[in-house]
Amino acid sequence: MIFVSHVLGIPRRGCGFMPCPHGRGLPMSAPQIKIIHDEPNPTVVLWVSRHDPLYSQIKALKQRLGSVRIVKLSGVVPNADYVVKVAEQYHAKVIVPVLPLSFIARLAELAPKKGVTVLFAKMEELCRTTNKKEAEALVSQNPYARTMVEYSNGIYRVWEFKGFEKLVKVEIVTEPW
Repeated sequence: MIFVSHVLGIPRRGCGFMPCPHGRGLPMSAPQIKIIHDEPNPTVVLWVSRHDPLYSQIKALKQRLGSVRIVKLSGVVPNADYVVKVAEQYHAKVIVPVLPLSFIARLAELAPKKGVTVLFAKMEELCRTTNKKEAEALVSQNPYARTMVEYSNGIYRVWEFKGFEKLVKVEIVTEPW
């Protein structure tokens, strides 16, 4: 089964942007920006997450875009408009967000108007266990593409990156409950 992991992307420990529903989030902090990968004559990618990309994610971006500069935006992000402003400031052509769905829906509206593509990381859940060593062993079989998430209820989940997909539209459909 393939999931758009934890709302597009994958948290490694906690969610980072809001109080984590799993109880593992860090204290909320002001937005921070840093360049985490840089090559000559790059396409700029804005990586919006508490966590750095996996090696396989960087490789996938480079295969499609050529040389890349990855600018990481982390901490508390006030809204999607802010993300788009940061993308414009750094001349990003691609945004990879790990954000709440409402933010991502708004990014899907705003970013294309600015010529920016929004991608999400497809992640496949490989394992859900209470045995940390089992989860670590599974990650060690392919550490470039796998990550482990520890939840406050003692569950470890192992995820594997399967590729990026372009976000075209987000439609949230609800009904009375």
